[in-house]
Amino acid sequence: MRDALRSIHMRATSSFTLVVLAALVVGLAIAPFATGGLSGSSSGTVAVIPIEGTIDGERTATVTQSLETARNDDSIVAVVLVANSGGGGAAASEELYMQVQRTADEMPVVASVDAVAASGAYYAIAPSEEIYVKPASQVGSVGVLATLPPPLEPNEDISTTGPAKLSGGEQRALEHELETLRGSFVNATFESRGDRLDISEAELSYARTYAGHDAIDRGLADTIGDRQSAVEHAATSAGVDQYDTTVIRGNGAVTFVSQAAYVSADTPQKESISFTTFIGNESSGPVVLLMQPELVTTSSIVHNETETTETPIVPDGDDDA
Repeated sequence: MRDALRSIHMRATSSFTLVVLAALVVGLAIAPFATGGLSGSSSGTVAVIPIEGTIDGERTATVTQSLETARNDDSIVAVVLVANSGGGGAAASEELYMQVQRTADEMPVVASVDAVAASGAYYAIAPSEEIYVKPASQVGSVGVLATLPPPLEPNEDISTTGPAKLSGGEQRALEHELETLRGSFVNATFESRGDRLDISEAELSYARTYAGHDAIDRGLADTIGDRQSAVEHAATSAGVDQYDTTVIRGNGAVTFVSQAAYVSADTPQKESISFTTFIGNESSGPVVLLMQPELVTTSSIVHNETETTETPIVPDGDDDA
């Protein structure tokens, strides 16, 4: 009787073990389907955001809103900035830099340069973890321009409480401001690019613009490639192997001072404008700019080395630039 009971117990135990093993096998087989494929591929969206045209308050507000949209959308895993701009206003460019830096703190940001990313536009994309350029792309121009204060004095028609009230500041004060802004721009470039830079502070401050391969040699850019290369890099950096892209672009026409950027732009609405849009036809006080000197066609400009010129500023590579 005891042997019979032992035999029944052993058969029951074996059957229970087989049931448990079968359940484990079935569970492992269906687990990926039940969890949505934990062992499968990951997916997400790469947002493409243009930084194009002249950088002014309106353009900065548009790009800032696009970056904020990307940061607040849980489906967006990375951002690609497509730069095509010769720069613009100093304050507007600095704001773009801060917004891009904020975005780079939350997700991968990669840049692709079309025709040009110079001065304020380069400032804006500097925090990108990778910068793709074309061989003909123009990159750099790390420097500051400003209009001179108008030579106004109090007279029988105008009185003032201070000597700088009419002009907005003395030339010496403006030169100090330019040096401060130059230092901020240079420091931001070194902080963003780190040990990838192969250029001295003195050479960088000379504010030259470099073509694609030369920019890579100096560490201002990383590799030759188009915007699709940038998108692929951004997706990889975000850890996704299946992705789609969405372009986040504001409405309205984009204005261009740079003819190269204008011709290259694929924006639906674009307009070519004169540099005098930034300074007016007559000097009305200091205007500080982060813009390519090649775009300047006025006699009332002071360069960031505090030189005054009476002719259009010569492109980089000339001692008079």
